[in-house]
Amino acid sequence: MNIRKYEAYVRAVELGSLSKAAEQLGYTQSGMSHMMQSLEEEVGFPLMVRTSTGILPNSEGELLLPIIRQLLNTNESLEQHIAKIKGADTGRIRIAAYPSVATYWLPEIIRDFQKDYPNVEIQITEMGSGAIEEIMANRQAELCIYAGGEGKDFEWLPLCRDRMLVLVPPNHPLTQHTSVPLEALVDEEFIMPMPDYDGEVRFILDKMPHWPHILFSACSDYAIINMVTQGLGVSILSELLLRHYPNDAVALPMEPAQDRMLGMGVPQVKAASPVTRNFMRYVEAFVKRRREKAESPAETQ
Repeated sequence: MNIRKYEAYVRAVELGSLSKAAEQLGYTQSGMSHMMQSLEEEVGFPLMVRTSTGILPNSEGELLLPIIRQLLNTNESLEQHIAKIKGADTGRIRIAAYPSVATYWLPEIIRDFQKDYPNVEIQITEMGSGAIEEIMANRQAELCIYAGGEGKDFEWLPLCRDRMLVLVPPNHPLTQHTSVPLEALVDEEFIMPMPDYDGEVRFILDKMPHWPHILFSACSDYAIINMVTQGLGVSILSELLLRHYPNDAVALPMEPAQDRMLGMGVPQVKAASPVTRNFMRYVEAFVKRRREKAESPAETQ
């Protein structure tokens, strides 16, 4: 269906003249006549009556005019929505992220983003690595923010490194050290994140001569922090989480230093919607500000 033919027909009927309609729409008179002939062939019957003073819609044309006008209005609305989406003024972004990212990154990012794009709907799902990768594989999210996206079936954009720290109870002997050798954890009671939340920790423990005794497992980082605070064992958690969550436990770096790479994943950057690409730019700007703040003299003193 060529929507321009219907637009030309309505204009010609309103003006009562093919030549006037051609002039307004920027067509030649012969081009306009050809469009009307093509339209009548397309619908299968004549739509107008030609008189000495111009044209009039015939009875069939009169019946179709309200429907054609409705079609043109719908098409205009469609074009406006497409233009908005191209300008990233509207749409939806589904984001799968670590709980720590959802808690400590996304609120500020979304606040800034919504100032410029208030009509964009944002859905956040908090989960561990395995669930994030499954959601991305099933195309149930436009964007993920987590660690470990290298080599997956989506495009991966590294953002920043996040240190992994040992968390020990208050007054624990390890609090006397400025850093903790990995082998020092071997004889400790350990509180382990549940499967799907334990990727980075498992990778670190595999570097030790053998794993420490796993006393408890929990899928909530905050439950682990509170268990450690109560002296139930030690654990390993990210600096992103520990920097913001108030508690009496002591966080220490490890020897050798351990970290994870946080980044963004999208099915395909080139195929991502304009609104998703715009949101990704806000994520990158946030991470850049965060890095510059951490590197500023005021922060390092």
